[in-house]
Amino acid sequence: MERQVKRKDRSHRVALAVCVYAASVAAFFAVRYSAVYGSNRWIVALPAIVAAVFTLLHYRRGGIFIPLALVASAAGDLMGAQRIFIAQVAYFALAHIFYIVDFGRMASWSGRRLRVVALAVVTGGYLWLILSHMSSAVEMAAVGVYGVIIFLMAACAVTQSRRHAVWYAVAALLFVVSDAMIVFNKYVGAIPYEDELVMITYYAAQGIFAYLMIGREISSD
Repeated sequence: MERQVKRKDRSHRVALAVCVYAASVAAFFAVRYSAVYGSNRWIVALPAIVAAVFTLLHYRRGGIFIPLALVASAAGDLMGAQRIFIAQVAYFALAHIFYIVDFGRMASWSGRRLRVVALAVVTGGYLWLILSHMSSAVEMAAVGVYGVIIFLMAACAVTQSRRHAVWYAVAALLFVVSDAMIVFNKYVGAIPYEDELVMITYYAAQGIFAYLMIGREISSD
């Protein structure tokens, strides 16, 4: 009976978090394509802030590193809204370091090396393409370091031994795709509907990570 009550309580808190997060994403898109967006660019950080709050409320159950990653992501969003690119990259790199710490504790490389090698080949090739179109040494260094960090995050995610391991991989790859579109659009060429695609994949990735963390039974789940 007690176990059923705990499961029901977990389902309720997860459902509440999903609804509020979805509402925050809808609010962003509503403002993004309105006349007031220019003076309210901060709203891009609202979904990450909402996810950070909900995960912080459950850090004793699911661990502190995903909440910290979401806080860093919100800061990165705010830097991006102000078009401070290097600071944006730095905060997102910090977010991925927090994800690496969380995912790394439950990463299992046995039998999963091939997917890591494939990820390394694709990431390395794409990073070379982007760097070949850059002229600023500072930005090249920032993007290069960031590329290595996001690769490590994705590698830890696709080798998870936790429950719902496939969703960690899906979220990580969505994050990689989102960032890949940003740098391609910035340095190589325009992507049709880049803004919409970047934000949809980004918010989906963050939402899945938060959802998985809130639903954990214990910090090692």
